[in-house]
Amino acid sequence: MNAEPSHAHAASGERSPGVDVPWSVTFPSCVESLAATRERVRQHLHESAVDDTASYAVDFALEELAGNTLRYGYEAGNEGVIRVEIAVAPSLVQLVITDDARPFDPTLHPEPNRPQTLGDAPIGGRGISMVRRLVRAMRYRREAGRNRLEVDVARTLSG
Repeated sequence: MNAEPSHAHAASGERSPGVDVPWSVTFPSCVESLAATRERVRQHLHESAVDDTASYAVDFALEELAGNTLRYGYEAGNEGVIRVEIAVAPSLVQLVITDDARPFDPTLHPEPNRPQTLGDAPIGGRGISMVRRLVRAMRYRREAGRNRLEVDVARTLSG
């Protein structure tokens, strides 16, 4: 499978009021493709005049959530496909990640325990918790054998 993401395009379908037609890209489930996709997403957010704070939150959520799918969602040797949609509205950016990996609902992932000391803190295991703190909402559903995760990120309104 080609390591480059497919051409981004506008997707049709239902959308929330005030949300533009989503921009989307589909890529094979490999780390190199995620890196290229993140760059394309950042460029799209810049071209859409999304503020730096919201752009950072979208990028962080994409890296963490799609990265988890790449690291843990597929059996060894199996490749899949991940689709990313970005819809920009005046007050939010919606990130939608759809994949054909094994079922996983990050909204049900437990918060990690707080370590007593820095030395007790494990490396890793805090990414989903960090995403929760950066975003307004996360919704998950499994449909037609695919995971669908919708992430709403608040935009900073200039006044």
